[in-house]
Amino acid sequence: MAQDHQTVKVGFSVTNHYSDKIRPRGRELLSAYLESLEKSCKYPFEVFIVDNQSKDRLDESKLPDHYHYRYVEDQSIGGLTHAWNLGIYDAYSRGCDIILNTNEDLTFNETINNFIAEIANHKHKDVSLYGPMSDGVPTKHQLAMGIVPIGENSMVEATTMEWDSRPYYSLNGFFYGFTREMYERFRYDHYNMFSPLKWCSWNGQEIEIHDRCVQKGMRSFIVKSCWVPHIKLKAWQHFRSC
Repeated sequence: MAQDHQTVKVGFSVTNHYSDKIRPRGRELLSAYLESLEKSCKYPFEVFIVDNQSKDRLDESKLPDHYHYRYVEDQSIGGLTHAWNLGIYDAYSRGCDIILNTNEDLTFNETINNFIAEIANHKHKDVSLYGPMSDGVPTKHQLAMGIVPIGENSMVEATTMEWDSRPYYSLNGFFYGFTREMYERFRYDHYNMFSPLKWCSWNGQEIEIHDRCVQKGMRSFIVKSCWVPHIKLKAWQHFRSC
C-alpha cells in the first residue's frame, strides 16, 4: 500500500560551514536551501543542521520548532564525514522514517516529493541507497540540466533506475536518501553511517559506503523524477589543504 504525505516523517540532515576564507557564502547558501525546502516539501519534515565550525553560531532561538542545530567546534578532527554522521544520527534518533543527507549548496523544487514518494513506496527501500538527478555532479549517470520529464511521451520510461553495483560505481554523495531500516542494517557502527576513519574524513565517503555495503546486499537507485540543482562548491577540499 502506498504511503501518503501524512504517514511518512522525513529528516533533512544538512551540513553547513561559513567562514571568510573557506566558505564566505555559507549562510547565504543555507538560507536558500531552507527557503526552497519550506516552499517545496509536502511531507512532514524536520531539519537537522550541523554547523561544521563556522566563524559564528546560528541563533537557535530564531529557528523554527522543527529545526535542530548542532555546532562542531573543530571540523579538522572528523571532517565532513563526521558532520554527515551527526546529522544522520540525529534524524534517526528523532524517529524519521526517511533520512536525506545533504550539503547546503543545493536547492529544492517540487520534484523532492517524487524522491520521497519513490523511497517510501519502493519495494527494495530497506536495502537501498537513493540519489537524484542533478546539474552539479561529475558523473553522467546522475547528470541532467533540468527536470527530467517522465511519462508516456518521454524517452525516460522508468522513474527509478538501479545503478551498477560494481566497486567504485557509487552514487554522488552530495545528496543521499534512505530509510531508517536501511540505516540500521548498513551503518558502520551504532553512531555512524559512514566510516569515521581518518582516511575518508573529507572525501572517499561514497566509495567507502558503497563498497562496504554492496558486499552486505545494499542496492543503489537513481530517482530520475527528482532533479536537484547543485552548485558543487569545493570549499571542503580547500579546508583540508589549509
